[in-house]
Amino acid sequence: MTLSRKIAAALDENTRAYNLPCTITVDEGPNRITLDITALDAVGVAFDTLEFAATDRTDWSSSALNAWGDQLAKRVTYLMEPLRVLEIDAGGGEVQIRSAAPTPRADARGFYEVRLNRGGTCRLERYVYDESDRKRRRTPCHLTREVVERLADDIAASAV
Repeated sequence: MTLSRKIAAALDENTRAYNLPCTITVDEGPNRITLDITALDAVGVAFDTLEFAATDRTDWSSSALNAWGDQLAKRVTYLMEPLRVLEIDAGGGEVQIRSAAPTPRADARGFYEVRLNRGGTCRLERYVYDESDRKRRRTPCHLTREVVERLADDIAASAV
């Protein structure tokens, strides 16, 4: 069974149980996905964070992280904004990926942020930057179930 099928089953189970907010974790081989879900229905999912962990590799080199970031940005083209590698911190062992063009709404701009680290984890969150107070705050990601399933498989496939 793939990560996407396991996530679909976990979402179906939680839709019937109506236990929100909740955290679901699914494992497939060395890959683990954890979603902190805030809302869920038959069509969509809202979550604060999606975290992927490649448990078979716990010390990624800078070049491996760079390759993962490049692959992920190229592969995940179906979110609200395209992703691009923003910063590579070789010394700190982290790659930061963000939306190439944030979505403007009123006085705010929304964007995805993905952080890959040398421990083999990928964390996806959504933020809103408010022009009026010049601060950013985390906001839930709203995706269809199918996009969440595809995203899980694409993150795992890009972690080579």
